[in-house]
Amino acid sequence: MKHIKKKFLFHEFLQERGDNIFTKELEEIPLPQNIDLQKILKGTKGQVGIIKSTNDENIFSMVYNDSGTYCMIPIPDFSLMNYHQAYKNNIDRKELRKELIRHFKDLKSEEYKNFAFAYEFQGCASACIIMLFTSLECFVNDIIPADFKYIVPDTKRTEIYNKEQIQEFIPFMDKLKKVLPHALGKDFFSKQTTSTSHIYNLKDLRNAIVHTKSDPTGQNHAEILKKLLNFKYDETFKAITTYFNFHKEGFVEDCSCDEDW
Repeated sequence: MKHIKKKFLFHEFLQERGDNIFTKELEEIPLPQNIDLQKILKGTKGQVGIIKSTNDENIFSMVYNDSGTYCMIPIPDFSLMNYHQAYKNNIDRKELRKELIRHFKDLKSEEYKNFAFAYEFQGCASACIIMLFTSLECFVNDIIPADFKYIVPDTKRTEIYNKEQIQEFIPFMDKLKKVLPHALGKDFFSKQTTSTSHIYNLKDLRNAIVHTKSDPTGQNHAEILKKLLNFKYDETFKAITTYFNFHKEGFVEDCSCDEDW
C-alpha cells in the first residue's frame, strides 16, 4: 500500500471556485502598504478563509488565536485524515506484530521477554481499526446530499429525516444500505462482495473494541486480541478505498511522491 494524497475540506469545490471565496471579514479589512499579517488575521475573529499551497491549490483554513499569535490552520478532509492516520498506524502495527510473536513464540527461550509489546501492539492495532472506521463514518455523513429527505413509512405515522437528523439518529448500516442508495441512486451493498465483507468485519471489530464487554473468564478480551492479530488490514484498506471511489471518483489517490511510509 502507498500513502494517499492529502486533501483538505471542500477540496474539489475550492479548486474550481476558490479564488473568489473569502470570508466577509477578511474582504473588509483595509490593507495598508506595509501589510501586517497578524492584524489581518486578528480582524477575522475566528473565521475561515483560503490560503494557497506551493502547488497553487486553494486550501480551506481557519484562523486560530494561539495566546495572541494568529495563524491560518488548514482544515483537512476528515475522512482522508482519519484514513491517513489509520494507514500510519497500520505500518507500525505490522512491525509490532512481528516483535510480539518473536518475543513470545518460545517460552523456554533465554531471550528477555518485553511484555510492553502486548500493550503497544493492541493499542496500535485498535487505533488503526477505530480510525479507519471513523474515516468511513465521516465519508458517509459527508456525501448525504444537503437537501435530501429520508422517509420511513409506518402504519401509524411517516417519519421524515433531513440531513442533520439522518447523521444523528439513523443507524450506520441503515445509512449505508438504505439512505445512500435512495439519496445517490447507486448501491455498493446491492450484492455481497469481498469488499462488503471486509467493511462488515471492520464495523464488527470496531464495535467490539469501542464497546468492550467484560467477562469473568477473560475470554472476550482474548477474542478481541485474536481478531486484531488475524484481521485483514491491507485488504480492508483496499475495500474502503473502493467504497470511497465508488461514490466519489478519484477521492482517494496515491501520493505522487516516492516515499512509501
